[in-house]
Amino acid sequence: MLLDRVSLRLTAGTVTALVGASGSGRTTTGLALLGEYPPGARVTGEVSVDGGVVGYVPQYPAAVLNPVRRTGALLYDVARQQVRQLPRPRRRAAARQRVGAALADAQITGGETLLRCHPHQLSGGQQQRVVLAQLAGARILVADEPTTGQDALTRRRVVGRLRALATRGIAVLLLSHDLDVVRELADEVVVMLGGRVVEQGAAHPVLDAPAHPWTRELLAEPGTAQVPAPALKWCCP
Repeated sequence: MLLDRVSLRLTAGTVTALVGASGSGRTTTGLALLGEYPPGARVTGEVSVDGGVVGYVPQYPAAVLNPVRRTGALLYDVARQQVRQLPRPRRRAAARQRVGAALADAQITGGETLLRCHPHQLSGGQQQRVVLAQLAGARILVADEPTTGQDALTRRRVVGRLRALATRGIAVLLLSHDLDVVRELADEVVVMLGGRVVEQGAAHPVLDAPAHPWTRELLAEPGTAQVPAPALKWCCP
């Protein structure tokens, strides 16, 4: 099994952090919420979303940006979908307004110059903010290691953006090994080991007084915890 009896309830306006060492099942859980499974996987359980769509910010944002399309075209595609219910004469101006608002909201600078760039011409931080700018209308956001490899300034911006999205009523699922970011953002923490949840609850009790031995080891020396041999039998298709 890759995952076993993992159950999450994501509440609007809150950040739920999924933490654990590499191989614990964080990313697999996040992808399962998006309906993405390994080839040949057998899946039980269900995912229910109360209105809206689920957005995804991957660890490497270039993976979800079309490399042959300019940034402006990517953002205008999203904006046109959002204003398609308006009378035709108003759509173009409304789409332009939404793109401008999305750029400002995601703290993207550069204006028309940036809109003419292809994804490979942007920095990693810029690519990530472009992905965030595409997420207007999402009710749930899955953010997979959004601060990995980012400089301090970009990291602060990403944290601020995720906090702002939660404040707006979006449910954020944060998959992260960066415990400093988890402490800054999380309302609830879910600790995983070998595809199972070993501890789950409000952020402060879990992070300040963990009950499970693995959680205590994970928090004692972040980045150095050793994953024990998995108790589960991993299945290949």
